[in-house]
Amino acid sequence: MKRNLGVIDTGLILGLLALSLVGVMAYLFPTATLPSPEGQYAVGLQILELEDRSRQDPFVDVEMTRRLLIDVWYPAEETAGKRRSAWFRTPSLFINSLASNYDLPSIIFQHLRAVKTNSYIEALPLESEEGFPVLILSPGTPAIVPLYFSFAEYLASRGYIVIGIEHPYGAAVVEFSDGTQAHFSRERAFKFPGVETFEEGVRYGMRWMAEDFSFVIDELERLNASSEFPNGFFDTSRISVFGHSGGGGVVSFLSQRDERVKAMVSFDPALFAMTEESLSAGVNIPSFIMETGLWLEREEAGDLHLFIQNSPVKPFHLKIPDANHPDFAMLDRLSPLAHYLGFTGTFMANGGEEYLHRSIFSFLEYVLNNGSIDILIENLLSRKDVQVFYGAQEIVK
Repeated sequence: MKRNLGVIDTGLILGLLALSLVGVMAYLFPTATLPSPEGQYAVGLQILELEDRSRQDPFVDVEMTRRLLIDVWYPAEETAGKRRSAWFRTPSLFINSLASNYDLPSIIFQHLRAVKTNSYIEALPLESEEGFPVLILSPGTPAIVPLYFSFAEYLASRGYIVIGIEHPYGAAVVEFSDGTQAHFSRERAFKFPGVETFEEGVRYGMRWMAEDFSFVIDELERLNASSEFPNGFFDTSRISVFGHSGGGGVVSFLSQRDERVKAMVSFDPALFAMTEESLSAGVNIPSFIMETGLWLEREEAGDLHLFIQNSPVKPFHLKIPDANHPDFAMLDRLSPLAHYLGFTGTFMANGGEEYLHRSIFSFLEYVLNNGSIDILIENLLSRKDVQVFYGAQEIVK
């Protein structure tokens, strides 16, 4: 039938609108597997429950011992027959927690139910005579360990074991196998014994979570002798720690207390709860501290420069003007909306994630594996939009 000129074909328009909507939704809410970490090893993942019977948990209102979940990423020997881990183990729980903590509607996170990682659940661990160096990770507060998947996979695929500690009541939410859930609440900071101010409560909580690290390090010896991993799988002579935001504060406390930790990495550490005496003591092990553009304007930052300048061992210090505080928690992977809503900067979208992963890996190789400092410096200086310092001294090309 002949069409009349000037008559609008509503079916065609609706079809084009539908296609456009599908394209926009696919862009804003991707459901693909996360990009490969491209290391030489496949990555395995195990979720373990631990109980520290020597400590009563001060975060809860009833008398009970401290329980933890840890996510263990590791180099894998064999992945045949194993399934890839979902990004979020319990989608509804984690999605609602994300939405609540970022004050966003949960519908914009629903696509995350289908996102798969590159980690194979309970894959056969790769045996090594000398074992593998260990990095123990503490997420931002309140955040969740799965937001650091890409970082963990990057290192595990290159011969590191990465352990993410899910701190009950420090993380946004932790769910144990018996269904028990622990949710973050700022009000808990006022309930610790002898605490009168929020700052004192945070200091108490961070020290307690630093003890979580020490307990996990204790447990590595048990796991080395267990049937869950090969004998000597965790090299306890090469232990490093990483923390973001509140987790950065936790590892800063830990670095001053546990001599088994050989290196520290932190991203925008929250140091406001540290006393001037602790800040003045600095860190006495090799460290790599990253600072985003506006972090020092926030009260939570504390006196980061005092901590750096007084450290007996000079830290490598990276200033990243075009990054925002949440950038390291994979928010750019959640959706491009994270950038449009102002959560993330432009740095990660322009190759920043790969740059940071490569720089951290080079630092760990330098400290733990007798790697080249020249390669570390070369990687740190490979971008023009960052400033690199060793202690207070800027490093320039």
